[in-house]
Amino acid sequence: MVLAQASFASNDINTKIAVKYLPVPEIVAIRGAAAFLFAFALVCFVHGIGEIRKLANRNLFWRSLFEASVGPMVVTCYAFLPLATVTAIVQVGPFMGMIAGIYLFRESVGWRRWCAALVAFAGVLLIIKPGGETFQPIALIVLLIAAAAVGRDIQSRKVGGAAPTFVVPLGTAIMSMTLAAVLTPIMLPFGLKVWGPWLWPNPPALALCCLAGFFLVLANTFAFLAFRTGDMAVVSPFRYFYLFFAVIGGVIIFSEIPDRLSFVGMGLIVISGIYLLHRERLNSKRALAAASPRSGE
Repeated sequence: MVLAQASFASNDINTKIAVKYLPVPEIVAIRGAAAFLFAFALVCFVHGIGEIRKLANRNLFWRSLFEASVGPMVVTCYAFLPLATVTAIVQVGPFMGMIAGIYLFRESVGWRRWCAALVAFAGVLLIIKPGGETFQPIALIVLLIAAAAVGRDIQSRKVGGAAPTFVVPLGTAIMSMTLAAVLTPIMLPFGLKVWGPWLWPNPPALALCCLAGFFLVLANTFAFLAFRTGDMAVVSPFRYFYLFFAVIGGVIIFSEIPDRLSFVGMGLIVISGIYLLHRERLNSKRALAAASPRSGE
């Protein structure tokens, strides 16, 4: 999982550099094309080319759409916000997933987890500082990114074992390229600089986008292997290494040093997230303990 988070952060760093030279949809398209070639090769080598037909799975389609929709939004945010800021706000995704579980799956949530969610959202407020001089409204888009990630995770649960490992990033890559092509003519009339006309990429920009696509597939692969072979309750907290790598990368490469309030906000989000995972683990144990006498009857 640590390697997965390092790969996610590497993808973000390469993407953030590329956004200085190319418009958002072009970056998403090139990155998606590179990810497609890498994932396609993995599918053919590991699973066999016949498994590509699993892309027709309806739940996989919706998962790919949610995942691909994250790309244009997050790349747009990288053009205006520090890397650590975007990464930290995205970490509230598990709390949005908790809320979604209440309404979609009738899951029960106690007051402790609600308190953890409130603390995490307080951390978000400390980072984006609404009403302050440094506040940028585009930071609110990151909450949409977190919400899209929740949709992706819900669909991942529905996909289950219906699609092999590497078919999932392959579907995401195809959807990313499609979405970039569809959104380009829609966004051009708005005159946003970061969504401007496509340019002929110079070799460094092209290399950055391709490298980002490579790291994206690598990250999803490492994350899958971690959850498949390890205890979820043990593996999940390591996802917060993503924020650690993002802060280090932001400081070293972009000279982005978060202020004290942002560091406090990040700490609140991480502590609340780990506590949420802890409570979920306890509830799972209690549910198993309650069910075990019945299973023995």
